[in-house]
Amino acid sequence: AVVLTAWLAGADPRSGPPFDPLQQLGMFYLDEPAPLLDGLGQTPGEPLLLVVCTGCEAPAVGGRVTITDDPEVALAYGLLTNDGRVGPGYAVIDGDGRVRYRTFDPNLAANDREMDVMLQGAR
Repeated sequence: AVVLTAWLAGADPRSGPPFDPLQQLGMFYLDEPAPLLDGLGQTPGEPLLLVVCTGCEAPAVGGRVTITDDPEVALAYGLLTNDGRVGPGYAVIDGDGRVRYRTFDPNLAANDREMDVMLQGAR
């Protein structure tokens, strides 16, 4: 404990956290509209799964899916890493155009069922 305390006390806070490759400073509130929604192809009243990644396939879900590797969209949704990588991650947008969930997910292909449950819950 003494070594950890000494290490933390000697850290330069201006250099940032020592382990922050996916640190995100943005936050969504449940009553805020989803950013850049007009360009994402959402059908009004229907939820949308926004997948943000480079070179990934659409997950098998029962609903509308939009895949993008646009850094502007990734930044708006907090899915651009500190080193400039786009995703991988996704956001669930409800039928009223609000972000209900957003996460980095390095194994998108293995989580189709999880994404489908959240997408159906966003109706």
